[in-house]
Amino acid sequence: MQRHFGHDQDHATLGGGIDRRSFLGGSVLLAALAAGVRPSAAATGGVLRFGIGDSFPGEKLDPVTVQNGASIDLVQIVYETLVRRGPDWSFHPWLAERWELSADAREWTFFLRKDVVFHDGTPMTAKDVVYTIKRHLDEANGSGLYKRLSASFGPDGLEIVDDHTFKIVMTRPDTLLVESFSRFIIGITKDGTVGDVDPATAVGTGPFKVSAFAPGEAFEVERFDGYWQPGVPTLDKIQCVHIPDQNAKVQSVISGTVDIIDGVDAVVIKDLLTNPEVRVAFLPSAQYWGIFLSQEAEPFRDVRVRRAIKLALDRKLILDTVYQGQGTITPDVPVPPGDPLFPDDLDGAQDIDQAKALLAEAGFPDGIDFELFTSPILPGMVDLAVAFAETVKPAGIRVSVNQWPVSTYWDQIWLKRPGYVDYMNRRNGHDAMDLTFAAGSPYNGSHFDGDGTLRTTIEAALGEPDRAAQVTAYKAALKRVALESGCVIPCYVNQAMVLHKAVTGNPFEWEMPKSLALLSKDA
Repeated sequence: MQRHFGHDQDHATLGGGIDRRSFLGGSVLLAALAAGVRPSAAATGGVLRFGIGDSFPGEKLDPVTVQNGASIDLVQIVYETLVRRGPDWSFHPWLAERWELSADAREWTFFLRKDVVFHDGTPMTAKDVVYTIKRHLDEANGSGLYKRLSASFGPDGLEIVDDHTFKIVMTRPDTLLVESFSRFIIGITKDGTVGDVDPATAVGTGPFKVSAFAPGEAFEVERFDGYWQPGVPTLDKIQCVHIPDQNAKVQSVISGTVDIIDGVDAVVIKDLLTNPEVRVAFLPSAQYWGIFLSQEAEPFRDVRVRRAIKLALDRKLILDTVYQGQGTITPDVPVPPGDPLFPDDLDGAQDIDQAKALLAEAGFPDGIDFELFTSPILPGMVDLAVAFAETVKPAGIRVSVNQWPVSTYWDQIWLKRPGYVDYMNRRNGHDAMDLTFAAGSPYNGSHFDGDGTLRTTIEAALGEPDRAAQVTAYKAALKRVALESGCVIPCYVNQAMVLHKAVTGNPFEWEMPKSLALLSKDA
C-alpha cells in the first residue's frame, strides 16, 4: 500500500518579485532614495519598490549557493520548488502536483505539473528536476542540502519515468523528504545551468524573471507572462534596493519612496503600529536569533560552561527589551514552542546561583571572559548581543561585544569566529538539527556533535515508521541540543514587514517573499 499526497486542483496562488528601474543606471535609485525623492511616475503598470537592509557583495543568483543577503529573496522570486510550505508549517504541492511514498519509506514518486515553462519558453520536465537535485548531491557545489539528501539517496537513485514523472530510490527510509524539497535552495533550474549565473542565465519558472542584478546593491525583476498560474503576478515589476541605514529605510516607506521594507528594530515596529501612513504584517515564530559559541574554543569546551551561560540568561528580559514582546521564549530549542517536536520538560528559567556553581566546577570560580561579535546588518543583532552581555554578567560571565562592519560580517565573522550572533529561519526538527547541530552540518557554528551521536540519532528517527516513536526520538534529540550545545536561543521571534498604506495584500499569506506577486498598490 502506498501513501498518497497532493491533488490535481489549482492551489492558492503565490509568487514574488522585486525590481529596480533600468537597473539603477549605476546608482540613480539609490541617490533618489537618499534624497527622499519618489521614483518617476513613468514606472507604471504596477511597480513595487522594496527596500532591504540585508545585502552584501557576495550574493549569488544560483539557488544552490545562496546563503545570506537580498539574493535569498531574489532566488525565491525567480525559481520555484516542488513543494511549498505554508506559515502553519503545512506542506503543499507546487511544481509537483502530487507524490507517493512506498510502504517501506524507501521509494518516492513525484508527478509534475504539465503546464510549467521556464522563462525562456521551454517546458519544465523531469529531466530539469533531476538535474537540479543532482547538483545538490555533488559536494563540490557546496549545497546546504548536500548532507541531508546524500544521506538518503545518491545520483543513481534518481530515475526519470517520463517527462512529468520521476522516482527516487532511497538508500535508507526517509519519511520527511518532501519537507526538504520545500527549501528555497532547491528551486528548480533548467538542465545545464551551472556556476555563477547572471541575469541572462538565471532561468526559472517563477512569476518574475531577472532583468538586472548588482550584488550588495540592488536587483530588478519583471513579470513573466508565461507563468503557469493565471492572474499571477499582479505586478509588472518589483524593484529592490539596499538601504543599510534603518532610519532611511523607515522614512522611505512612510513617505512612499518605497512600498515595502524588511524588518526593523522592534521598538520602531511598535511605533509604526500607530502610524497611519503604513501598516505592519507579522509572521509568528518565523525565526530565531542565537548566540553561537564554538565548543572547539575556550572557555566553551566544557559542557558545564555552556550550560552555565544558558542558565544565566534572562530570556523574558531579552524578549521584552530587544523584541518588544514580539515572539515566544524558548529554552535554546531550535523549534518554537507549539511545534509537535518541542520537548515538554524545559522552561529556560534563569538560575544565577546554579550558573556560578557550574562555572566553579568547570574550573572558573572567578567567572569567564569572552568576545562576542555582532553587526547592525539586521534589526536587533546589536541589541541582542548587548542585552545578552548584561543579563549574564551577574553570574560572572563577562562578555565584550565587538560590533563588526556590515560589509564584511558574513565573510569574516560568520562561521569563523568562536562567538557571534546569527539567525536561522524556522525548519522542522530534523532539518533544524541536520543543518546547524549534527556532525557535518554546514552551518554548525557551535561545532556541536563532535562524536556524531546526534547525527546517528536523527538519521534513525528519519526512517522510523511509527510516528509516536519518531516524535519521542526527535524530542530527546532537541532536548540534548538545548541543554548541551553552544547555541543560546533566548526566543523565537515574529518576522515583520512594513508596507506603505497604498499597498494591499499580505506578504506572509504563505511564505515571504513568494506572496509579493499578489500584492498590489493604489495608483
